[in-house]
Amino acid sequence: MRSYMLFAVWTLLAGAGIPLIGVLNSGVARGVGNPYAATAIMFAIATVAALGVALPFYGLPTAAQLGSAPPTGYAAGLLIGFYALSATIIIPRFGAASFVAFILIAQLVTSALVDQFGLFGMARRPIDPTKLIGLTVIAAGIVIMEIGNLHNAR
Repeated sequence: MRSYMLFAVWTLLAGAGIPLIGVLNSGVARGVGNPYAATAIMFAIATVAALGVALPFYGLPTAAQLGSAPPTGYAAGLLIGFYALSATIIIPRFGAASFVAFILIAQLVTSALVDQFGLFGMARRPIDPTKLIGLTVIAAGIVIMEIGNLHNAR
């Protein structure tokens, strides 16, 4: 139970950062005049921070370790880059809540498919009726919220 609570709080903190990535990085983009440069700057800072934690505790991975990772795993860097650039460009134009609402629907569907089929080596966690109802309720709430946003945008 204790590790569940720790992971839940950690995940909530990570989730709170998701809209802030685009909000804060759009300020950098305005400052440097370019969302691509702002995203590169953000990743440079993230790289320094990650290396600052990884190197003292784990050192650098060997070439053999790098080669043993599944090649598809390295696509995660492209995906997070696409996400960060998208957030930087879209949030100032679309709003943080709408951006995250659409992100959330995509995350829910994708994660449910990964769990259902055990994709990319993950453990299979089939979608049961309770999970399906929960996903449907969340999606319905997002649709209702976005209908309101669409109505107000007219």
